[in-house]
Amino acid sequence: MQIDIYCPDRHFLYDGKTPDQAGVGGGLTVRIRIAAALARRGHRVSVICNCAQQSVYDGVIYRPLEQVDRIQTDVLVMHSSGGAIDLTPLLSVRIEAKARLFLLSGLDVAKNVHALNPDAIYVCSNFIRTAMMQSETFTSNLFVTHYGVNRFNWADKWINPSRDPHRLIYSSHPSKGFEPAREIARRLHQHDSRFVLHYFGGTKLWGDSVAEEVPPAEPSIAYHGLMNQRRLSTEYKRSSFLVQLQNRPEPFGIVMVEAMAAGCLVVASPVGAFPELIDHGENGFLIAGDPFAAETQDRAANLIREVSANPQLVHQIRRRAFSTPFSWDTIAQVWEQHITWLLDRKGSSKLEADWARCLECNSPCLVLADGYHCTVCGHYARHATSA
Repeated sequence: MQIDIYCPDRHFLYDGKTPDQAGVGGGLTVRIRIAAALARRGHRVSVICNCAQQSVYDGVIYRPLEQVDRIQTDVLVMHSSGGAIDLTPLLSVRIEAKARLFLLSGLDVAKNVHALNPDAIYVCSNFIRTAMMQSETFTSNLFVTHYGVNRFNWADKWINPSRDPHRLIYSSHPSKGFEPAREIARRLHQHDSRFVLHYFGGTKLWGDSVAEEVPPAEPSIAYHGLMNQRRLSTEYKRSSFLVQLQNRPEPFGIVMVEAMAAGCLVVASPVGAFPELIDHGENGFLIAGDPFAAETQDRAANLIREVSANPQLVHQIRRRAFSTPFSWDTIAQVWEQHITWLLDRKGSSKLEADWARCLECNSPCLVLADGYHCTVCGHYARHATSA
């Protein structure tokens, strides 16, 4: 199939090499990683975006927005995840596509998406799906597709001899939860000076023109700023805990699955999609309560201190976390299967399983590479429930 991914966002200048050269946000990462994974599956893929010139990377053609006034393709993927979050520029492009997909990365819906008549709405979690249905923004054609991780994200071993049991990570924009992470690190460092929080990301994560804000130096914090994704994956593999306590309802959490694949245990708030990824005490930990409250921070610090002193428990949690994320190749297979069903529902009905019923509406599910997707309400379950 010919698959074109169109994104009009201009707050970053980038192409396929960018995530491996510099730190970038989740929306940009998704476009580049899924494009490469689809290309590996033999599809002809192009990304039309804010790039400086036409180029090819990982089998994907990157085309500047200014050079495209017509799109003729099998599948058009429409995505806007930053800046103005606006698909209006696409209205002036002549489109010939067998299927139009709108990829929604968060609660903010791109302007004018309804005018573009998408055939399916790809959302990154059941949390976002439910929010769209409750707000009546989208009430049909919803399809939940989690994000994946790269092969280089996975640790070679569940137990890495060089992993520091006292090394903590916060990897995100500071507005999400840096303050709670810093307070937790201070508590742990006061108890044991070997505990240090390594802070990756920062204010420049969401735009080229944003000023970098460096936190004041202190013994319990090491600030590293933006780092490319390959180097960041090695930092996860050296660390033992990802501290991600926040009030913001995260749409998915790429940072979470990348840390889990690397064997870095997640300590997070039960907000947004996080409970879809973390089963408390099994593959990570969820700390209820206001992240900015002293009692919540105390509980998180005490948990990290107790878990770090129990190597057997660490090994068990790490092993389960390691098997939680899907690879981008698996996610690309899921897209391919769903698109096939979408284009020719009668011809691909073998993907539907009447014996696997939706947990919410009891309708038949599609049985895809990542699990079970309701054909009616779009609910996703990793494991089936039988009729």
